[in-house]
Amino acid sequence: MTRTKPLSDYPFTCPMEVRYVDVDAMNHVNNAAYVTYLEIARTRLWRERLGFGGSARDFPFIVARVAVDFRSPIGLEDAVTVGVAVTHVGRTSFTFAYRVEASGRLAAEAETVQVAYDYVTGKPMAVGDDLRARLFVLLVR
Repeated sequence: MTRTKPLSDYPFTCPMEVRYVDVDAMNHVNNAAYVTYLEIARTRLWRERLGFGGSARDFPFIVARVAVDFRSPIGLEDAVTVGVAVTHVGRTSFTFAYRVEASGRLAAEAETVQVAYDYVTGKPMAVGDDLRARLFVLLVR
């Protein structure tokens, strides 16, 4: 996983609203909500920077892996921002790295692996040249 890169190194950032439903009995955002924050940021990236939208089938991938390293709690009052970057583009998959900040401090680092997927055949497929080019614009090392 990408570690300790500042938020400014992420080519896409997305503000996130902490909802009351996200907060658990310990008065902080439940760990499962972090994965939802990643999904929201990934969807906005997909629509706003990668030019895909409409139905879920316009997103030609499935998420094969999610890993989250929790660094500090998020409270209901925190202003949350999620940074997203591409760290790898392979033949049939690509990897996103995330930085989650809460009121300016590191709350989590995460990674998802997406597999290009043909919904008609139900099988993985090669990452197309157009998608590959769009992903490389967001690539960081």
